[in-house]
Order: sequence, then C-alpha cells, then structure tokens
Amino acid sequence: WIKWEIEKRQKRHDYRKALIASWKAKLVVAEFHSPEGRSGFGSSPEYASLRSHMTQETIEKFEAPRTFYVGGGRGEDVRKQMLLDEVSRLEKYWGLS
Repeated sequence: WIKWEIEKRQKRHDYRKALIASWKAKLVVAEFHSPEGRSGFGSSPEYASLRSHMTQETIEKFEAPRTFYVGGGRGEDVRKQMLLDEVSRLEKYWGLS
C-alpha cells in the first residue's frame, strides 16, 4: 500500500514536471505581438492544459480582446511574461522549483 502511494506521488511529480517543461518550451518560441500569434498560442494544446491551472485574473487579461499592453520592465512581450509568471507560480506551488 505504501509503495503504491509513493509511486502515485512520483508519477504525479513527473507529470507535473513534464507539463512545466512543455509550457516553457512553447512559450519560448511563441509570438504574441500579432493577433495571429496570440490566437495561435491560445488554440494550442499547451495553452489548453495550462489554462485549467491559471488564475481567473490571468485568463481574463490574456484573453481580453483588443487590449493593448505597453512593453517595458522585463521585456517587450507583456503577455509572454504574464504566462511565464503563471508557469513559475505553478512550479513553486507544486514544489518543483
């Protein structure tokens, strides 16, 4: 019984690490400067799996139509930074960082 519980936790841990890695890989190459780029990422399987773990506030900000973000600070791509922050939050929450 104990061995089964340990294996279950290890599988969940490995699954979550794989999710984090796939989200980061997709976000590295994603372009958000154009509506096509945003919709391309927004319709990807990676976004679909990430969205279910995101805060409602971040979902609303990312999916808001006709919203203009001014870059600066950590980079020109505010949407990308927003999603990377969300991935980092999940990584920390799940105890993977």
